[in-house]
Amino acid sequence: MTDRTSAPAGWYPAPHAGNELRYWDGTEWTAPPPAVAAWPAPGGAAPGQPAGYPVSAPPVIRPLRGIAGATRILLIVGAVVSFLTVLVEAWGLVAVDGFTRGAAPLSDLELYDTLSAPISLASAGLMLATGICWVVWQYRAAVRVRAITPTATRRTPVWHVVSWLIPVIAWWFPFQNVKDLVVASRASLTRAILGTWWGLWIASTAFVSLSGRLSWNAETLADYPAVMSTSLLGELLSIAAVPLAIVILTRATDAMDPAGR
Repeated sequence: MTDRTSAPAGWYPAPHAGNELRYWDGTEWTAPPPAVAAWPAPGGAAPGQPAGYPVSAPPVIRPLRGIAGATRILLIVGAVVSFLTVLVEAWGLVAVDGFTRGAAPLSDLELYDTLSAPISLASAGLMLATGICWVVWQYRAAVRVRAITPTATRRTPVWHVVSWLIPVIAWWFPFQNVKDLVVASRASLTRAILGTWWGLWIASTAFVSLSGRLSWNAETLADYPAVMSTSLLGELLSIAAVPLAIVILTRATDAMDPAGR
């Protein structure tokens, strides 16, 4: 918000200072604190500053819209690659079945191998890039909401990143963290949207992981239809999760960074 004439005194992101955390005394913004970690002398706060005013540098509130836009683009491109993966896996199933029955040449299987390798690499690269952008956005969002209300999220901004990387914990901590951001920002999102998005993401991750394990253990041509089927299902679930992820990202960003609309 740029107009705080009716806002109570407190700490807010200051639009005129790049959304850096500043103190609003009810009529005007106070000067920024010096970048020296210290507290006021026992005699009290410095003139013109509220009691208990910290002089350590506050967290920098970084914009969300740029990283949110990049994440949206990567999500869409990733969905397109997932769709291509579905087509390739479906072709692989047909090729294996036809070759087994003697109705398709070996070249059909070779074409599947030729197509699946680059698409798998592209999918992995896009997932990594999208994941990096998503956690950067989530970290910035957590810093933003905790700067105003330190208890707005149950975990620190660092945990909003780390929780995606720890086995087992990654199955529910990230969902709780995103939910905290949505609730704190009062974004226009329902539990159904959040729950469906997370359920699709978890199911997609599980099927893709299962496909990888089946592929690693596959020894004969007869083992590959199961690999292809689980991969295909995982990609379909991933595609279904993308629109919901974009809705969550967009609405939460709009709620936390309204000045950029």
